[in-house]
Amino acid sequence: MKITKSKFLKSLSLILVLSSCQNLKKPKVVIATYSGGEVTRQDLDYELAKLVAKNEKLKNLTFDNLGADQKEGLVKEVVLKEIAYKEAKKRGLNKDDDYRKALKIFESDLLQQKLLIALVKEAQDEKNLRKNYDELAEQIKEKKDFRISYIALKTQNEANFLYHSLSKSPAYFAAQAKKKSIDKEIGQKGGDLGFVLENSLSAELAKEIKALNKNQISKPIFISEKWIIFKFTDERMAEILPYEKIKDALMQNLAKKTIEDFVSQNLAKAQINMAVK
Repeated sequence: MKITKSKFLKSLSLILVLSSCQNLKKPKVVIATYSGGEVTRQDLDYELAKLVAKNEKLKNLTFDNLGADQKEGLVKEVVLKEIAYKEAKKRGLNKDDDYRKALKIFESDLLQQKLLIALVKEAQDEKNLRKNYDELAEQIKEKKDFRISYIALKTQNEANFLYHSLSKSPAYFAAQAKKKSIDKEIGQKGGDLGFVLENSLSAELAKEIKALNKNQISKPIFISEKWIIFKFTDERMAEILPYEKIKDALMQNLAKKTIEDFVSQNLAKAQINMAVK
């Protein structure tokens, strides 16, 4: 079982909020004062991080690019939260059972995110990144990149008819891809996928492409609920980009894999038995 995309994105969003908490270690910058306290830049950055975690469209939001009214509103929100916090403690509301239960839940969530941060940090260690890069380089030794184009169709009859037509006139492949492929984005490029690493293809598809001559058309293949016609146009020995050029991508992939592996492995160990179905 793998973590879903939505859960993974939620984890990353919460990590963003928690990371902003770590900024509290930086030198204090006072943005505003009020009777009984002060509001720091770190306080405001934390509040903004929570907004960004809830709405990806706000990912570039910072205190500096807020308008004057927005800055004042954010400061007021922080002040009001602190005043409410002190008033609630004054009334002893922090001793209520429901508060203690909520606090435990919050602590559990917070520690979970701290653990994820630690796991990701370990995965993105320079030595681990280099090791992962070397393993990738080893995996593609003697492998090839295939340049392929494809046309996706809804039915087998459509695919068979087009295949017989293109087998006689392969030069019209790009024009037919633009006209008939149901994968519109690739279709508008004449069906061209560019060079694709042999290892990234299914065994069935790689075998099919290797059996083709350059500019030859494959028979229709049923893949992911669609009928696909491929055209093999070129090949070359696979090469990996220099480490520095793919380092960022490696970091992202390792972060994603680390969280997915943690979730899947620990859920498997948990041996959950549902009492209710």
